[in-house]
Amino acid sequence: MASSYTTNFGIEEMATGDQTGDWGTTTNFNFDILDRIGAYKAVALSDAATATLTVREASPGSGTENLQDGMFRVIKFTGSLAQNCTITIAPNTTTAWFIFENATTDTGSSGPYSLIFSQGSGANVTLQNGKNVIVYCDGAGAGAVVTDALADLQIGTLEATGAAAIDGAATLGSTLAVTSTSTMSGKVTHNYTSSARMPVGTTGQRDGSPAVGDFRYNSTTNEFEGYSGASPAWGGIGSGAGYFKGDNGTTGSSAGDIFRINELALDANVTITSTENASATGPLSVSSSYTLTVEGTLVII
Repeated sequence: MASSYTTNFGIEEMATGDQTGDWGTTTNFNFDILDRIGAYKAVALSDAATATLTVREASPGSGTENLQDGMFRVIKFTGSLAQNCTITIAPNTTTAWFIFENATTDTGSSGPYSLIFSQGSGANVTLQNGKNVIVYCDGAGAGAVVTDALADLQIGTLEATGAAAIDGAATLGSTLAVTSTSTMSGKVTHNYTSSARMPVGTTGQRDGSPAVGDFRYNSTTNEFEGYSGASPAWGGIGSGAGYFKGDNGTTGSSAGDIFRINELALDANVTITSTENASATGPLSVSSSYTLTVEGTLVII
């Protein structure tokens, strides 16, 4: 009776009484397959848009080694690419799993490039350059699917000791604590109706190296302040700026306004340039440590 072979890795199963005197050779070939199942290999890709990773020969040969690169569980893909590469895991009936690393380099000018893992006409998994992924194949034949095993990861505690990049949406069910500088390159939308908490600190606790646009609440002066201006400096926001009271009864409105209200003390650095006119209702004082510079015209009534 002829040998049969396992579905996923093609391990040869000798028929009873078969290969008399040769079973040791076949067994050693099987051990070589098992050895790969728990091991790692670097696989070099040629510069092409497609490649095949064979896990099991379609028709294994009796008494032969039947070894394939796809038998390794951890595979680092190397080589130079000028485009993304789709790697088909064959055959489409194997249900193997893998840890893949995309260590390819850019031979073109638009890279680095991604690897797309496919088994059939079902869903694929895309691995960005320089990243790692754990995937498994469902072996469903022509419609086979490759699935990212960590796509919906649930863990109790996560500690990232290096950089963390989130390409998609992030949903937090609890508090996000950021203990170092955070840079957001996109627009931040606060979708709630309560309030946003700004940094609070004394004048002495201001940022040592502020940048234009910085905003905080100063607990020494009891006001919001921002770092702005042609010659940037900290200045109170709302202090001394005044506001309108209109005949429509809306404070702060400039529509139908009658009275302009200004405070008695200037708690911000203000410059009235040579191309500007300004007015205020006195008496008016300039708070300590702040400067009022008049290059144009200022009228105090």
